[in-house]
Amino acid sequence: KTIASSLRNSEVRKRNLTSKTVYQFRVRQNISDDHPFSPPSNSMQAISISPGLAQLFPPGENAKLLSKSGSINLADALAGKVTMLYFSAHWCGPCRQFTPQLANYYQALKKSSSPNAVEVLFVSLDHDESSFDDYFSSMPWLAVPFDDDNDIREGLQGKFHVNSIPRLVVLNAQGGVVDENAVGKDL
Repeated sequence: KTIASSLRNSEVRKRNLTSKTVYQFRVRQNISDDHPFSPPSNSMQAISISPGLAQLFPPGENAKLLSKSGSINLADALAGKVTMLYFSAHWCGPCRQFTPQLANYYQALKKSSSPNAVEVLFVSLDHDESSFDDYFSSMPWLAVPFDDDNDIREGLQGKFHVNSIPRLVVLNAQGGVVDENAVGKDL
């Protein structure tokens, strides 16, 4: 339950909260002398990703992923979700055939009754950033940033022994492997 669910016609999103701290919030209602703020909310903890999922990425509160609108905090993007790691590259013909199928599946999930239950994360095996940008522009999901320092991408490739693509590794919300390669299987 979020604080926003208890407010009418409002949305509350607080960034830079740590998962080890308990928070309370107050909102400023109509300004009046009697009650300038609401009573404090119930105590809440920030959502964080599971330790199993966190170990796949570098430590720290500032781990970022790419979205179509810019960068997004890793914990905000993946906390409590089934995560599909999509290892693919622009130069790979079978990948370019599978990507639209996965995109259709992903978009159907986003329109379902649980649109925030699953996230796909593109892990590029492209050779240059231009190819990555071109290929990622056709995808509706998130991506591991393409940096000169590709330790995250290489670390994920090594962790899941990626030796051919396309490859779709399905992880549960705790970071455990559900399927080592869901390409070609019914999703």
